[in-house]
Amino acid sequence: MFWRSCAVAAALMAATPAAAGYLDENPEEVFSSVYERIGVLPLRAARDPFVWLRLEELKREPCDQKSIADLALALDKLGYRREAAGGLYNFVRDCGAPLSALHQSVGIYLRLTDYPKAVEVADEFVRRAPSDRNARYSRGVALQGAGDFQRALVDYADTIELYGSDKKGIGSNVFLRMAEAYAALNRPCEATAPINMWVALDPATRDTSRSQKIISDYEAKGNCISSKEFQKESYPLRGHKHVVTVKAEINGVRGLFILDTGASYLTLRSSFADRAKIPQSDTEISMMTANGPAKARLSEADKVMLGKLEATNVPGVVQKVDEKS
Repeated sequence: MFWRSCAVAAALMAATPAAAGYLDENPEEVFSSVYERIGVLPLRAARDPFVWLRLEELKREPCDQKSIADLALALDKLGYRREAAGGLYNFVRDCGAPLSALHQSVGIYLRLTDYPKAVEVADEFVRRAPSDRNARYSRGVALQGAGDFQRALVDYADTIELYGSDKKGIGSNVFLRMAEAYAALNRPCEATAPINMWVALDPATRDTSRSQKIISDYEAKGNCISSKEFQKESYPLRGHKHVVTVKAEINGVRGLFILDTGASYLTLRSSFADRAKIPQSDTEISMMTANGPAKARLSEADKVMLGKLEATNVPGVVQKVDEKS
């Protein structure tokens, strides 16, 4: 019994220093080097035993990605979400990784409805990962929340393009938000284009009464011209393998085009756009073309005619290329 009591006493003595740490020591002094990197935590948060251990880990290993992830999760559960988001953001700026921490940080700021801060973190996310579609979409949502609808449109367009040929897998939220951004800019006719694009990617399951109502509501707001009459055209493959060229009329101007059923936008040369009086915005998006990545300016054609087919308010992009391209 005597030896058992001694063993219990020894165990208690061994536990005392750790307990005294998170209960008695000043975390701003103990973890000053950690706070310099991730930001100062409220005293109550730092004294949580789990948080204290994570801070000790980050003191020993300043760029331990698991420790910062566990710390952010603990702070979130304790209700210190802003501190969690700030810690993740500062950690990446100091250690250079992981980019998933920036994605998580943006998400927290969005839930806090702090759109300016979400934009700041998302800007850093895009700067570090310009080809990451999550980065572009996150920034689009943040910009839309902050009221910068024009920049949000560009990020949504880039998000769609960065999916490459697998656009059928894009969630409806990207297209719905893009439509809302157009509507917020008082361009309801153009707001129909993203919804039509989403439907066209899988008409068998998406051409529903709900999607058609969204389109018709935008058309009603803008007094847009719409055609419900079904038409069909066929274009056989001739000459070059897998390449179909067609003569189309854009805003009354005829031209020769390559028909690409997987394209997101009507793509025009700047010289043709000038002749067809297509307006060119100042905002550029990234395009994934057959010749590799390219930049283009968002635009819209009032009317496109291809044989018996006719469409209005068609989203387009204008590329500044030479005539031989």
